[in-house]
Amino acid sequence: MAQPASSANFLVISGGVGTTVVKDISANLYRIIIPGTYVGTLKVHDASTAAGTSGSSAIITLGLPTTSIPQSIEVGVSCKSGLVYEATGTPTVTLVWD
Repeated sequence: MAQPASSANFLVISGGVGTTVVKDISANLYRIIIPGTYVGTLKVHDASTAAGTSGSSAIITLGLPTTSIPQSIEVGVSCKSGLVYEATGTPTVTLVWD
């Protein structure tokens, strides 16, 4: 019998600023896709609420501008608490997670 196909979720962050809860229970962050140049910052946290973000909960921080060439950053991290991002400026990225 064949294994069921597993699939990941994705979330496109486009120009939205602030702190947003993507998932409030454990999650796996597979990659961050950057389609090109953006101005701003993006921090991804292992947290279950926006209030639960801190310097020690940050998994990755991307500064401005990261790149002018589309690329994918393989993160491959398991988040114990959940998945939250903070965005400033006009970031355009895609989070791939489950």
